[in-house]
Amino acid sequence: MGADTGRKYDLIATDVDGTLCNSKHQLTSRTETAIRRAAALGVPTVVATGKAKGPWSKTILPRIGSPSPGVFSQGLLVYGADGSLLYSECMDIDVAEDCIRFAEEHGLSLAAYTNDRIICAEQDEHTDRLIPYGEPVPEPVGPLRDVLQEVPIQKFIYICSQERLDKVRPAAEQLLGSRCHLTVALTGMLEVLPAGASKGRGLERLLKHLGIPAERVMAVGDGENDLEMLQMVGLGVAMGNAGEKVKSAANAVTATNDEDGLAQAIERYILSG
Repeated sequence: MGADTGRKYDLIATDVDGTLCNSKHQLTSRTETAIRRAAALGVPTVVATGKAKGPWSKTILPRIGSPSPGVFSQGLLVYGADGSLLYSECMDIDVAEDCIRFAEEHGLSLAAYTNDRIICAEQDEHTDRLIPYGEPVPEPVGPLRDVLQEVPIQKFIYICSQERLDKVRPAAEQLLGSRCHLTVALTGMLEVLPAGASKGRGLERLLKHLGIPAERVMAVGDGENDLEMLQMVGLGVAMGNAGEKVKSAANAVTATNDEDGLAQAIERYILSG
């Protein structure tokens, strides 16, 4: 694709929280306009997010050109343009049991993602922190190990204060590191994915389905969980609100999400070409 157009990129892949949306979880008019102008040039935008396909998707996705394909739950769920599920990956039950045991032993709140639902042993102030992001409301189901045989779990999130997270992460990595991929998207939330899983892997699967080479993609993100995605594409752009590790891994840095950084990146690298 793109060989006869003169453009460098055929697709924009964007993170959602901290990138596509501002700190109030809003898609601004400038960003929406930039996305629609790029689409009119033949460069559509897809989301690559750690989020489930929750309430947020019903308000945000139509404004960027829904129906559209996308990567969800840190690459563990990949959907085609028609809404069909192209790929799904779940956690092994024995690993899931260890994740649950770790949360119990360390007194951590634990949220489990299962397709378009989030479940937890009991809802509390920490699991409720997911709600403002437009995620599905966490459903208390009692002890999570009791549902593992019937409910496929894509990923877990340990939720606590960042200070507490910094203390327990090394122990989590020692217990789970060889069997899981641990990453962070939001402060005070440590995500546990099946080994080898990442947004980058999910995007790779989507690009293969779409027939678009990775070098013809611009990806934009702000979190640790965006690193693999930014490094695999032709142009990886870090948001101004990203950490130094993400900025160092990117090809370019744009403004913050409260300064329409995604729109500025599209205007500079897509619309001005």
